[in-house]
This record gives sequence, structure tokens and C-alpha cells, in this order.
Amino acid sequence: MSTVNSALSFQGLSTGIQTDALVSAILAQDGVGVVRMQTQETQNNATSTALTQLRTQANTLMVSLAALQDTFNARTVTSTDANNTYVTATATGAVAGSYDLNVSNVATKGRISPMTVLGSDGKTLVPQNLAVADPNQSVLGSASSATFAIQGTDGVIKTVNLTSTNNSLNGLAAAINASGAGVTASIVNTGTGTKPYQLVITANSTGTGTTNGVVTIADVTNQTTVNGQAAAGAAVNTLGITAGTTDGQTSITGLTSSSSGTTGQNALFTLDGIQLTRQSNTVSDAVSGVTFSLLQGGETGTTTLTVAQDDGAATAGMQTVITNYNSLMTTYQTASTDTKNADGSINQAPLGGNQTASGIINQIQSTLTGASAGLAGNSAYTNLASLGVTTNADGTLSLSTTIFKQAIDQDPAAALRLITFSGRSSNGILTVTGGGSQTATGAVNFTVTKNGDGTFTGVFTGTPNGPITLTSSNGTFNGTGDLAGLTMGVTGAGSGTLTLARGAAQAVSDLIAQNAGYGSGVLATALANITSQNNYLDLQIAQGQAMLAQRKTALQNQFSQMEVTVGQMKASASSLLGA
Repeated sequence: MSTVNSALSFQGLSTGIQTDALVSAILAQDGVGVVRMQTQETQNNATSTALTQLRTQANTLMVSLAALQDTFNARTVTSTDANNTYVTATATGAVAGSYDLNVSNVATKGRISPMTVLGSDGKTLVPQNLAVADPNQSVLGSASSATFAIQGTDGVIKTVNLTSTNNSLNGLAAAINASGAGVTASIVNTGTGTKPYQLVITANSTGTGTTNGVVTIADVTNQTTVNGQAAAGAAVNTLGITAGTTDGQTSITGLTSSSSGTTGQNALFTLDGIQLTRQSNTVSDAVSGVTFSLLQGGETGTTTLTVAQDDGAATAGMQTVITNYNSLMTTYQTASTDTKNADGSINQAPLGGNQTASGIINQIQSTLTGASAGLAGNSAYTNLASLGVTTNADGTLSLSTTIFKQAIDQDPAAALRLITFSGRSSNGILTVTGGGSQTATGAVNFTVTKNGDGTFTGVFTGTPNGPITLTSSNGTFNGTGDLAGLTMGVTGAGSGTLTLARGAAQAVSDLIAQNAGYGSGVLATALANITSQNNYLDLQIAQGQAMLAQRKTALQNQFSQMEVTVGQMKASASSLLGA
């Protein structure tokens, strides 16, 4: 890169000296320091670009490692109900097995709808209430206002007021929907009869709720209190919504879904011969990890749902991890290897000799392919090699899908322990629910006692820095010190041993998060240092170039004066000789 551009040329008209070349040579010598700083800045930029790419690929690997943990919980569900008529199911993390279901009734919503009678023609059903010819006309008759109370199956009572601004069927429906009641009001245009527009009020949730499935609306316009009890006067609406009472809290009387509509009912079904009821048709608490969707009642036979490990999802997840890992390794190898030009000169690799990059890469490589910390000696699988992951000569990885599928089919729990953080307890009173990047691994002994206030105190021994005492909160121990990040559910007093392990995938994720994060870590520090150094170099280069520009001007002036002087001397000599 040129240090100073030359705009003038002095070719020695009087002296015969190539002054422009001489100025360039002098400036080149004086500008060696500037060129050296420019070269350093260029190398820094290349290093920064390479480290940024390394960080991006490392974080891509981390994301795929997190996704891999989810794929190990993926399950397939097959059904004997080929058309999915009565029930379907999804599963995540569930134990493989089969479940027999029979759906008697699905859960329904309580609903107030028009009561109808047979018309004079003996054929047509005519609505007796909740129906109007024009949904924009007043439904209050001669009254100027009215107050209605509404209760859904959730038991919550809300009131709405109709005035001259909203006294139509549309206004009533809108007011109900804005009230916060556990119902939804809608207007259906049947397209037939003299009153085609019909009001329908439907509970928001299925099941019997707290009202035995009943939805109620009452006209409480003239309600007063008599002997401490609520009472109502004559209804003022023309919809057939009867006068009723309410205390605004739990009690309400009026038009109900029992008398005009349908009451909500719970789902009724049998699971492996046990009869169950639920408020919802989505049942996620009957079998751990399995969600059943009840679609239709009246099933005469039995539907068998079979849950199995989703080998395909786990295999695809592991292959994505390997692809991302190999991309990271290849990128690093390319960025850390010097190349040679045709003339034999060497192009210095941007990450050649970079200790920050090599340290992170070596840690990722050894952690992912090494033994997982904390696994018991009798573990079925101790490293990813036992799942069919092999290391190639160039440091990249390959996956034997056959070995991998066999391993996760044979012992999916043991395979998962190679992937995520896991904790097993020898006593069921304590259950490990999660771990953190700082949680110690290995065997940890515990003794739990119950306190007088119902909480528990746990003493944990065998950790690197000595015993740790924890007190439960809402049935949970939250670890500190060597057990920081560990969460455990506790249900009783007793003692036992925890076996805590950090699988390779979790360990690498923790490593990348700590060292290659975007806001912190050694890579962030290294990039910040490069930016700081380049800012300093920019300042020094600018100062150096300014000095060279001044030096150039001075040289040009000196040589220009020299040319003038030599020219004058030659002119004087010629004059003397001529005389």
C-alpha cells in the first residue's frame, strides 16, 4: 500500500537528477514504519474475520446440540384407529409402550341457544326467544336501558348495561364479549323465518366447570334487595331473557342452557381399562409425556396407540451436529494453515499460531469425543463412539446410522445421558429436574430431613468443596456452590446417592456459551482487543502519513530550490564564457 501519492514530478531539468524517483525512494525508506502498521492492521482484520466466522459456526453447533437433546425425546405414535375417528395422540419423552382407549363421550361446551317450537305449518321450527328480525333494532321495547348478568361454566358472574347507544342484539353480543365473562356471544343468521337473527351464548371452555355445565343469563334491570336477598322486577327486554337475580359473586338465576340450549359435559373414556373423566378433550395428564386428543364419542371398540422412540428424528439430529462440527473443524484448519504463492512466498494464515482459537477448538474436540463427566463405570454407553460416532484422520466425524439406531433402541435413556445433563437418585424422595453449566458431576450423597414448618433440609456430601446444606422452597431444592444450577424435587425425608452426569453435547454447549458467546468469553475479548489495537493503529498510521506528507513537501521544495540554484549557476557560467 502506497504511503504518499506523488502528484508532482521533478526530472532534473538543470541537474539531470531523477528527483521524483529520489523523493519516492526517500519517502519509502521513511515510511517503513507506516507500511509495517498497515500490514499489521490488514493481518488483524483477517484474524478478526476468521474469529468471527469461527464464533458463528461454534454457535451454530451449539444450537444443533440443543436441538439434538429434543430429538432424543421425540416419539412416534401409531394407531389402530386408521382414520383417526375417535382419538389421536402425540408423545414427547414418554416411555415406549401401548395404550388402549375407548371414548364414550367427548367434552362439550355449555351453550344458551333459542328454544324452538313447531310452527303453525306443522313442519317449521319457530324460535321462541333470543331471535329478532333486525339485529340493529332495539331489543328493549319501551325501556330506555337494561342490565344483564352472565355466568359461564367457570362460575364467574359479569354484568353488562344496554342503553340507547347499544340496545340492539348486536350491542348485547358486543357487550357480553367485552365483559370478561367466560362466554362468547355470537349472532347466527339462519336465513329463514321472520326472525332469522339468533343469539347464541357459548362457554369458552369445555366440560362441566363449576356450574355443572350450565350457562346463565338474567335480566336484572329492576333488581332490588329484599330481606337481604336479591330480587328482580319485570324483565324489560323482548328477547325472552327472563328476569333473574344475582349477588354478583356466586348466585344467579335466569335463562339457562338447561332450559334453552345444552349443558356442558366432561369427556368420558377408558384408558387401559380404567374409566377417566376430564374437562377437556386434550388430555395430557393421564400418561406422562403423552397427549391424547379425544375427537368423537360413542366408540364401540378399542383404539390401541403405540408409542416408540423416533429413531429418524434422533438420527437426523445427530447428523446435523456432525455436519456443523465438521464445518467448524474445516474452517479452523483452513484459517490456521499457511499457504504458499507461486513465487515461493508465504501467505500467513489469519489464525496461524492463534492460541485463543486453537484452545477453543481443542476443548470442543476433546469434550465432544471424550468420555462424559460423571457417568457411572457400568454405564451402557460412555462416549459418542459407543453410539457410532467415529473420528476421521482429518479430525472430522462420521456417523454409523446403523450402530446409532441400535444403541438408542436398546437403551434410549443411557444414550440420552451422553447428550444432556442427567441425574439419578437411589431414593425416590429426591428427583433431579435440571442442572447447570457449573453443577458438579459424579456421586453425591444426601440426607433429607423434614422441618416443623413442612419444608425440607438436605445435606449433600461428596462435592469438591465440602458439604452443602439446602432448604426446600415449594418442594424444590435449588443448588448452590458446587451444585449451582441443580434443581431437585423433594417429597419426603430419607437418604441416598445422586449420580450426576454431564453428557458430551451438554458439555460442549456449556463450553461454547462460556467461551464463544457474543457478549462475553475469550473470543469476544480477543475480538475486542483487535478492534482496540486497530483503532490505535489507525491513529498512528494517520499521524505517520501526515508526517510523510510534510516530508514530501519539504523534499520537493528542496529539490526545486536546487534546480533553480543549479540553473542560475549554469546561466552565470554560460554568460562568463560568452564574454
